[in-house]
Amino acid sequence: MSPDHPCVAEIAAVRDSLATLGDPWRAGETRLSRLPTDSRAIRLGVPAPDADETTARAGQPGRMAEAALATAGKPVTAAMAPTPNLPERFDLRDLNGRNYVTPVKDQGECGSCSAFAAVAVLEGTAAYTRSAPRLNLDLSEAHLFFGHAAAREYTSQTGSWPDELFDDTRSPGVTFEDCFPYREDGSGTPHRDWPNRVAKSVGVVDLTGDPAAIKHHLYGYGPVATCLVIYNDLFHYTGGVYRATTEETSGGHCVALVGWDDTAGCWIAKNSWGPEWGEDGYFRIAYGEAYLEDYPAARPTTLGCTGVHLRAWLPAQRALRLFASAYDAHGWAYLEHLGWTRLSGGPHGRTNNLATLTAARARGRPVSPFVDDELGMVQLAN
Repeated sequence: MSPDHPCVAEIAAVRDSLATLGDPWRAGETRLSRLPTDSRAIRLGVPAPDADETTARAGQPGRMAEAALATAGKPVTAAMAPTPNLPERFDLRDLNGRNYVTPVKDQGECGSCSAFAAVAVLEGTAAYTRSAPRLNLDLSEAHLFFGHAAAREYTSQTGSWPDELFDDTRSPGVTFEDCFPYREDGSGTPHRDWPNRVAKSVGVVDLTGDPAAIKHHLYGYGPVATCLVIYNDLFHYTGGVYRATTEETSGGHCVALVGWDDTAGCWIAKNSWGPEWGEDGYFRIAYGEAYLEDYPAARPTTLGCTGVHLRAWLPAQRALRLFASAYDAHGWAYLEHLGWTRLSGGPHGRTNNLATLTAARARGRPVSPFVDDELGMVQLAN
């Protein structure tokens, strides 16, 4: 890096400020450090915070931090949570060696962060609620931003609000990446058959301003999308627990929370600036920092969902377990990437699918499953 580049002085100033705070995080050259100011700002994508709403949130950081730290040991609210009480630390990337978070992506020079955060929520929730860490769902941010958000007249320059994009994830839903690959310039269109390869959110919930509810949701259902104010020093973040060292801001941004750590007093967030930025694409941010729990806007800005409805042919996989009830003719299959799934199609269809699954399991052969929330069809894979 040339010593004359403006970011050299920026990073030095941030490091000086961090030293006075006890160095809670590390600053250095990142893939965003060398970008011009305009190029940095366009990699955000939430409308700038409202001045009146910001004033109304005076004292918020302390309140949010206190509320977040008061949750350890509290009884959980979600029936499917791993334990009866909230732990001091939780990370969806490592639950007894299982990772329920999809890989970090890169939005490029486009204000599409809300789409990336919403898609991260759907991908993680689909895996976590099915106890299926190998689901490896890959949904189309392009469809959500250049399709649905554009229909709401949002552009790369304006950014978009996550609550409206979550409305679109409920209906009509988001197709898979291979049906509409992401390009930061917005080129391309969805495959005409995308309605038969789609994910839809179920039970979208507003968690804005409630750190305890955010934790309960993370623990019971999966990732949470949330907005934050971007202070200019964050572009140089390389690790540690982030706290702003400056009052200079570039706008608003949306990320996906994937966990927390009470010992460090922070949330764990998945960003969309590529895996080379921060801590392999993630960052830890102090409770109450950057208005993350309650962004200055008169609308919901922290959201999750309790389930994801899938309609698609999924990759070939083995049937590891089968269950059938003679009493009500119901059947279930445990597929290695999908988890337990109920068979649909009526008694005749369920019988045929169970026969195919039984034969495939006996021969050690994978099957190609078609799901429409339930398992509708299976075919022996080649």
